[in-house]
Amino acid sequence: MLHNNTQLYLIKLPISLLILMMSGCASSKNNTENTTEIAPVLAIAISLPEAKSESKTEFIEDDGLFDDAQFNDEQLEDDGLFDDAQFSDEQLEDDGLFDDAQFSDEQLEDDGLFADDDDDLFSNDSVTETAPTTEISDPFYYFNKAMFHVNDKLYFWVLRPTAVGYKAITPQFFRVGVANFFHNITMPIRFTSSVLQGDIESSGTELGRFAVNTTVGLLGVMDPAEDYLDWHPNNQDMGLTLGKYGIGNGPYIVWPIFGPSTLRDSVGKGTDYFLSPLTYLQPDKLSITVQAVDKVNATYFSLGDYEAFKQAYIDPYERMKEFYIEYRAEQVAEN
Repeated sequence: MLHNNTQLYLIKLPISLLILMMSGCASSKNNTENTTEIAPVLAIAISLPEAKSESKTEFIEDDGLFDDAQFNDEQLEDDGLFDDAQFSDEQLEDDGLFDDAQFSDEQLEDDGLFADDDDDLFSNDSVTETAPTTEISDPFYYFNKAMFHVNDKLYFWVLRPTAVGYKAITPQFFRVGVANFFHNITMPIRFTSSVLQGDIESSGTELGRFAVNTTVGLLGVMDPAEDYLDWHPNNQDMGLTLGKYGIGNGPYIVWPIFGPSTLRDSVGKGTDYFLSPLTYLQPDKLSITVQAVDKVNATYFSLGDYEAFKQAYIDPYERMKEFYIEYRAEQVAEN
């Protein structure tokens, strides 16, 4: 029974396959005749390459954004922004801003702002003049530096406070009167120096001033000789007299209390000491006291000068030395 079923199955199988194949051919024939459903798909598939090739040859549709007249060969309408006269070959009108004379070949006028000597910084032809410098001999440097500091402390600790207190208890006219008195009484120093220098005019002026101020000026407290007779005093001393004779400064020396000096001026001050009438006051304590008053009174008139001097220079000792030598040189050079 099983064998019969197998044979029947083998017969039915080829027959079924044959029927299926015939039905498939019939359906394919019918599908070719009915193109309403498949045609659009094939049209799209076929039209894609054709559209790609047409895009290379067809022109873009004109949308009016770019007018052909803007790019044609015809001349554009002149809107007046650029005038042909501005770029013509004719000469422009001279408005006077640039004068031809400024750029001519003629030589410009020399206004002196740039001198040839000043511009030629590296020229060997120009002669450079250097100011003469006075060599200062300072063999006693350490002693002088020590005395400078001693005088500095004496000024700030003793002399300046005394002068400030003196100013507080005395009126201005009194201090001026004291200064006039001491200047008048030291007339022999200036008179002798003027005579030794051969300055007759200054010698006569000193004698006339002493006579008028001692009498009319109440022992020199007032100065009518200068106020009314226009007889001006001079500041000659024996140190300047030695300088007038050509004697050099010598070594620089700083004395305690008396301050900066030189060997020549130290000799001159020694001579001035003997020429001053204050030296011969008796007793000696009176002489010292009177000279101390003179020193304090003179310090009052120069208060603030030394303070400003110290603040202005890094090394006040060296600058004081230079200043003193220069100042005395100028005094010697005066006629």
